[in-house]
Amino acid sequence: MESVPYAFEPVVLKYREEIKGLISVIVPIYNAELYLREALDSVIAQTFQNWEAILVDDGSTDRSSEICAQYLEKDSRFKYLRKDNEGTLFSRKTGLENSKGEFIANLDSDDAYCPQFLEKMLAKLKEGDNDFVWCDADDLDGKEGIWSSSAEFDENKFENCYKFREFGAALWIRLVKRSVYAKVLFPRINIALDEDPVQILQITYHSNKAQRVPAVLYLHRMSSVISISRTCNVISKENKRIQYILSGVAIYMLMKQLLGKECAEIIFSETAFINYFRLSKKTIARHKIEYVHNFIPAFLSGLKKSKKYGRFRKTMLMLACKFSFN
Repeated sequence: MESVPYAFEPVVLKYREEIKGLISVIVPIYNAELYLREALDSVIAQTFQNWEAILVDDGSTDRSSEICAQYLEKDSRFKYLRKDNEGTLFSRKTGLENSKGEFIANLDSDDAYCPQFLEKMLAKLKEGDNDFVWCDADDLDGKEGIWSSSAEFDENKFENCYKFREFGAALWIRLVKRSVYAKVLFPRINIALDEDPVQILQITYHSNKAQRVPAVLYLHRMSSVISISRTCNVISKENKRIQYILSGVAIYMLMKQLLGKECAEIIFSETAFINYFRLSKKTIARHKIEYVHNFIPAFLSGLKKSKKYGRFRKTMLMLACKFSFN
């Protein structure tokens, strides 16, 4: 029997009527004093000026709140919200619930927009009557090179959900209609890593049209010593595996609800279970994720049906069986 220790909750919009033409930029903040000014300056520098920026302080203990106060005084389009520390996932939810814009964008507080990000993204969204658009990204430090995807959005919802990570693997390279984003359900648990796919998958499911903007419009800081928008500076390998597991289970449960059991099994995140098999029984018990073992049959079933893994599928199946049934 499948069971999880958390449920999903809907978005509750504070402002039911959206302001036409306005873009709401959601900025989750946690101890971001090192790069926050650069991020907020990149919003001010946008060639498209009809925006609001919702700064969601996730319980920072550094000077982030002081910096936010300076920008609030400088520009009335900045809004500041402070909340208890829950992680990026719920900071984005808080920002979305307090948004007024017709469109939603995200910006991590250690990243930056290129000056034409909002202008070009909105133009493409309107041009094709899209529900969301995504762009290319580059590393702010110039070390990782350009992130790009040329995947095409399909009319078939299952096909789109199957390859959902190809339509922009992060929320910050997307511009989404608020009417679509507001349909996202949030798991009532803090997923500190790989939290974006839980939202991206649902945005993909609820969209009818989407296109790529073939331009580098977002600058992501890959080599940052600390991850500014997260609740911790250092995440151990063990905890990373646990976070991928939580994300994978959330994705499976959502897809089962939206597309049915068989489709959910095929879309299921293999990363979650390969990481699960590598955890010791002691670790699994300590973090109270024994329930995940109940999902192994669904994982194996989906892996057998999937066309995704190619020549690695046999090895992965053997690995999964070895670790799960010993």
